[in-house]
Amino acid sequence: MPNNNITEFTSIEVLAQAIKTTLDRPTTKKKIVALYAFNSTGKTRLTNMLSEVESDTIKVLCYNAFFEDMFKWDNEKYILSFVPSSWIVKLVIEQGLEKDIIDNFKDIMGSNIEPLFDFKAGEVTFNIVSGVDSGVTNIKISRSEESMLIWSIFHTVVKTAIDALSAEQADRTTSIFNDLKYIIVDDPVSSIDDTKIITMATKLIEAIKLYEKNTINFLITTHHALFYNVLVNSFKRSSEANFKSYSLSRGIQAFKLSEQGDAPFSYHLSVKEIIQNAIASDTIEKYHFNLFRNLLEKTSNFLGYSNWSDCILGEKKQEFIRLLNLYSHSKLSDLESRELSNQNKVLLQETFNAFITNFKWT
Repeated sequence: MPNNNITEFTSIEVLAQAIKTTLDRPTTKKKIVALYAFNSTGKTRLTNMLSEVESDTIKVLCYNAFFEDMFKWDNEKYILSFVPSSWIVKLVIEQGLEKDIIDNFKDIMGSNIEPLFDFKAGEVTFNIVSGVDSGVTNIKISRSEESMLIWSIFHTVVKTAIDALSAEQADRTTSIFNDLKYIIVDDPVSSIDDTKIITMATKLIEAIKLYEKNTINFLITTHHALFYNVLVNSFKRSSEANFKSYSLSRGIQAFKLSEQGDAPFSYHLSVKEIIQNAIASDTIEKYHFNLFRNLLEKTSNFLGYSNWSDCILGEKKQEFIRLLNLYSHSKLSDLESRELSNQNKVLLQETFNAFITNFKWT
């Protein structure tokens, strides 16, 4: 991967191999790669390919949509269920990690909601703790609170792995991570505010910095500009790490990987250019709706609007909002069919061009 330019890859498989080569390059320092990519660019597929490097032992710890799918929310019983026989659950029990998970969750959320684990049944319920003898039990939680508990479990496992591998092999509390080579994090940010994003990123950075050896390679991908910038600002001048930061975009026939230096990442201009190029070349796909929504959200925040939909004008507003929500709410959208009807392509083109004109982006 040449420095300070754009490298094109013909497939996600070739891109994954290139990133793996970068991570595996011999060095005396720990290797960290931060990758910025918009939703539906291919981050989930990329991290899943890298997480399948080995299957016989735990050589990869990977947080992505597939990890989240190990947990299922029951909207009738208000229970988050999981498979009690999984190796992660066994590790939590053996190492006594339940309190660490709860503490991580409460640190990020900053609330009095407390999860209660039943490892035998494979269930988590949630209570509001408000005093010694008072509180509310078995409450319904938000999507962000669900995501943060799942992330807290993963973060606690990562911290346990780093602590174990920092010790001499004979002194480790567990040997399960002896062959660990990669820690991969794909977009742990989901429907949470900026304060929680910073807390979450900071805790991850602290865990990585605690590891002083060079045997684990770290890959962190995200669509969230703030999360990405916190990572870059923390590691870009570190003397203890070999750190690389990239942005990933998808062209008409190739994936484009651009190495980022110290210059600010031109988020808004990149989104605008990608959508305009897709319209001009008649290559609009579902992920362009996700990109447009990102641009709408940033614009509405900048202008102080209460909702991103306030930036959509015209008689087809409700039709477009419905379509935008449909294409934006799938966790695995980059794995789904990209086919669009001509009617939906025209609707995106008309709405986007009107947005550019009405909000003076030209």
